[in-house]
Amino acid sequence: MLRLAIIIVLAGCFLNYSEVKAVTISPPFFDYSLNPGDTVSDVIKVYNETTLPITVYPIAVNFTSGDDEAGIPNFYSAAQYNSSGLSRWISFPKDPITLKPGERSNLLFSIYVPLDGDPGGHYGGIIFSSTPPEERAGTVGVGEQLAAIMLLRVSGDIIEQGRIEEFGFYGGKRIFTHLPVNFFVRFKNEGTIHVRPVGNAFITNMIGGQSASIKVNTQLGSVLPNSIRRYYFDWKKGDDIERESEFKKELRNFGLGRYRATVVLNYGKEGQTVTAERTFWVFPWILMILGFVGFVFLAFLLKMYNRSVVNRYIKKNTLKE
Repeated sequence: MLRLAIIIVLAGCFLNYSEVKAVTISPPFFDYSLNPGDTVSDVIKVYNETTLPITVYPIAVNFTSGDDEAGIPNFYSAAQYNSSGLSRWISFPKDPITLKPGERSNLLFSIYVPLDGDPGGHYGGIIFSSTPPEERAGTVGVGEQLAAIMLLRVSGDIIEQGRIEEFGFYGGKRIFTHLPVNFFVRFKNEGTIHVRPVGNAFITNMIGGQSASIKVNTQLGSVLPNSIRRYYFDWKKGDDIERESEFKKELRNFGLGRYRATVVLNYGKEGQTVTAERTFWVFPWILMILGFVGFVFLAFLLKMYNRSVVNRYIKKNTLKE
C-alpha cells in the first residue's frame, strides 16, 4: 500500500479550528513475516499537534483492497469474519487515550499467530477514532480517524502469482505531439500473499536505441491477494507548463517518430518477472511545419544563390567574347 494513502486524515472534531494542525501517528504502516505460534510486539506513537486536548479510542479493524485500484484500504469491522482478517490476532489496551496539546503517547500492541493460523496474507490495523466503540454501531467510517495498517505474512503453503492485466496510456491515445507520455500498468495478484511489483519501463526509438528508463512503483505499493492495483508513471524531459504555447511544449518535451514501451516488473520472494509492450507515436507538428518551411526557405535561398552565380558566370564570359 502507498504509505501516503494509508493515513486517513483527521476531520470533524479534530479540525474544528483554523489554528489546529493535526493529530498524527507514527509509523502509519507495519509489515511482518511470522510463523504460526510467533508473537511480535510493537509501538504506535500518537501525537496531538492541535491546540486542544483530545481523546481517541483505539479499535482493531480489518481491511481489504478498495474497488478503485488505487491502493486505498477498505476497512471493515473486526466483527465481520474473513479468513484474511488480522484484527482477531491483535491485542492492545482498550482504554481511551487522552492527550494534552503537544503531548505524545505510545500504544503498545502485540500480534499473536495461533499454531493453526492460515498461511498467506492477513490484513488489519488499529484505527484511532474520536467516537467511542460503543457508539459506532459496528461501522468503520473514515471521517474522524487515523489508521495504522498492518500487513502480515504467515509462513507455510503460500502462492505468489501475478500478471500484468493491462498496460496502456492514460487517456487512451497513442499519438502525441510532445511528451510527457502518461502510462499506467494494472497488476493482478492471483496468489495468497501481498506482493510489491517494482521495475522499469524502457522506451526505445525507431532504430532500437534506448530513449529512457522509467522506474515503476517507486512508492513500493503492495497488491493484496485477489485484487488489481494500478500504477502510473510518465516519460518526460522537462516540466510541462499548461500556459505555455504548443511550440514551447514541443520544444521542451521533444520527441519524434515511433517508440516502443516495454514494462518489466519483478515481484515475490523468488523475483518472478512479468513484461508487457506498447507502441506509440510522437509527431511535433508545429516544429515539423516550421522545419519544413525553414527547409523550403533555405532551398529557395540556395537556388537563388546558384542562379546568381550562374548569371554572373554567363555575364562574365559573354563580355569576354
